[in-house]
Amino acid sequence: MGRFGDRWGRPGSPPDSSGTAPGSVGLSVFAVTTSSSARSQASQRGRQPASRRGSRYLCSPKLPICGDRFSLAKEDLLKSRSFWFDARNRPASCGAWSRFNGDYPVSLRAARSLSLSEEYPVAQAGRIASVFSLPRPIESYDFPDKGNINRHTYLISAGPDGRKREYLLQRINQQVFTRPWSVMASMLASIQAQQECLARGELREGEEWETITLIPTQKGTPYLEITDRRGYSCWRLMVKIPETRTFKSLSEIRDENERLRIAEQAGSGLALYGSFTAGIDVCALENPLPGYRDTRLYYNQLLSVLAGNRTVESASQYLPEDPLVRQSTEQHFLIHLPDGEYKRRTSDPALVPFIELARRQEDFAMTLLREMESGKIRKQAIHGDTKLDNFLFSIRSGRVRALVDLDTIMPHTWLVDWGDMVRSLANVAGEKESNLSRVGVDLKIYEAVARGFLRSARDVRREEIARMVDAVQIIALELGIRFLADYLRGDSYFKLGPADSPDLNKTRAMVQLTLFQKLVEATEKTSACINSISREVRECAS
Repeated sequence: MGRFGDRWGRPGSPPDSSGTAPGSVGLSVFAVTTSSSARSQASQRGRQPASRRGSRYLCSPKLPICGDRFSLAKEDLLKSRSFWFDARNRPASCGAWSRFNGDYPVSLRAARSLSLSEEYPVAQAGRIASVFSLPRPIESYDFPDKGNINRHTYLISAGPDGRKREYLLQRINQQVFTRPWSVMASMLASIQAQQECLARGELREGEEWETITLIPTQKGTPYLEITDRRGYSCWRLMVKIPETRTFKSLSEIRDENERLRIAEQAGSGLALYGSFTAGIDVCALENPLPGYRDTRLYYNQLLSVLAGNRTVESASQYLPEDPLVRQSTEQHFLIHLPDGEYKRRTSDPALVPFIELARRQEDFAMTLLREMESGKIRKQAIHGDTKLDNFLFSIRSGRVRALVDLDTIMPHTWLVDWGDMVRSLANVAGEKESNLSRVGVDLKIYEAVARGFLRSARDVRREEIARMVDAVQIIALELGIRFLADYLRGDSYFKLGPADSPDLNKTRAMVQLTLFQKLVEATEKTSACINSISREVRECAS
């Protein structure tokens, strides 16, 4: 799929001295300063030819805007004791949000109290949102549930009183997703596939489903690309699906029956999403995170670290052949610790048994990859991040209603999505439990997720059902390998925060590998569960 973003500037045209590409429409900070010099500079800028000005018009060519494209430095605002003014050039009252009424911006926070990390981006979000096809007025707020990756996420409210709707404005994190246009192409393919299935009436009685709706820009493109002096950024605006809620963990739900019901609904949601997107042409999809979900690559990283490699040359036999994957993952094949600390970690008596376990299970860990490469199990578009808080549940009915966060769509087997979801939901101890005796498998949760999935799935094959138990074990093993390799090389991927224990990734590795062992011990029970439910589904269908 092509790059159909709304670019601020002509593709391929270099920025001029103002940081704005020639012929582009600039996005400006709407501030009126109290200093005469600033007014003079703004006036002079307003008389410059349009192709040379660093700021342009927003929404209406009748409204000249002063200020640098996209932003003024906070320090400059404070130096001139600047304030945000309304459209009539009156100082605005203080508030924690920004408002745009028609063509005229009204930002309700004094510049002296702006913070570059909090209030200022909220005002900026309102200006960016105004480039999309939204009714006026537009109000922007910080969105607290923004997740761990796309931290620039804002709640947008638009429309007149009585007809307001809420939206989510989000900037794609390019430090994680280095090809955001590719992420958006896959997202659009997923949305279209789901919409087509819904239009064909493929929902059954008692099922609910809604897909993400992207709001186009005023030029009609599904997302916005901005190139300015700060570089390139990609923004999207989505309708906030109303009357839904999320859960970060099943532990939030105290009632056991309700907990099992939500687990079953999550399984149903995964099946619906997978069924509705199964027709996407995987040949047109790119992996948004090169090397992600590649079990062989993760094992090679571990083996390279255990071999003591510190240079690319010494690790060459373990490195991937694909140049893009190699460039993205090369550092994770190398040790980033002093010799003494590396030896301490690799010889840690508590960790050595898990290193040996990882080595022994390498052949089993490759099962899904081998069968996918041989064609025994299908490769299709998968979601890639099936944690519980990516599922939306209806507040009214309690049913699953959507699977969101469509940034990691990639070609793989649906068994990976299934395995990752069950691994996380059925783990009774969580991922940071230091007491490994508490790690175990909640078989009731396992059964509930399996029931929801198999009853809602439209097209699953016997060969794939036969690997459902293995898939959960493999994903637990794979994640354990990733944590283990990262701890042994120096925490270069799962980076530690200031409050984290230096042994956090060691703990995570031991938890996941212990969970793998517990899942293996429960194989007989989990296999009986899957077989029983799949047999029940076949009998009902016949």
